[in-house]
Amino acid sequence: MTKQYLNHQLECPYCLTIRLRIPADARPEDRIVCDDCGEFLGTWDDLLTDFEKQGGQDGAFRLDKGRIKRID
Repeated sequence: MTKQYLNHQLECPYCLTIRLRIPADARPEDRIVCDDCGEFLGTWDDLLTDFEKQGGQDGAFRLDKGRIKRID
């Protein structure tokens, strides 16, 4: 597998950062917002599902210029 960036709901479409405000005891229905601009990004369940669809449970990742990159 080649290196690729994660995208979709993890990156804020308003300010283009990946800084999520996540409660310590987040439940699936909790609303998650961008920590930089405060815009709604989705429910905790939506974001976890999106991360898993992109292979978030398999492999290693690193932060590269503000984006999450999969490392094989």
